[in-house]
Amino acid sequence: LSYTDNGDGTVTDNNTGLMWEKKDDNNTGGIHDKDNSYTWWGGASGGDLMDGTMVTVFLAGLNTPPGFAGHTDWRIPNVKELQSIVNYEIPYPGPTVDAVFHHAATCGGCTDVTNALCSCTASDYYWSSTTYPYNPYSAWHVYFSYGFVGAYYKDSSLSARAVRGGL
Repeated sequence: LSYTDNGDGTVTDNNTGLMWEKKDDNNTGGIHDKDNSYTWWGGASGGDLMDGTMVTVFLAGLNTPPGFAGHTDWRIPNVKELQSIVNYEIPYPGPTVDAVFHHAATCGGCTDVTNALCSCTASDYYWSSTTYPYNPYSAWHVYFSYGFVGAYYKDSSLSARAVRGGL
């Protein structure tokens, strides 16, 4: 695992080229708050279309011009991309991510994701954009308490982390 904090609220994975959103702990529900949760499905598409609050609130907020960190192509990672930031050497209760995604000593109360020491990840379930093949009303998630990958119903509220780019 190799990462670079870009100093603008993002982290680049030096192996995959993916640029990840950093999270904060501002406890006011700001766009980067690690405690926010979103639905995958909004109800209009019968479960096939990712049209829940993860898209209408979270991604819409990041992609409104001029865009978060100057980019308007933020998206929800697929399950393989999301699992790629898991560090399985970190014991339960995690979060099972590199320190660039969670600075345990400074996460509490951090509100400025452009600060290198402000980076948080909840030990919780995070949505992927990948539908679970055995039930179209479910999507894959990664549980960052211990890196477990599973599926949840799309109308459930889970955390989300945005990504862009890639190789």
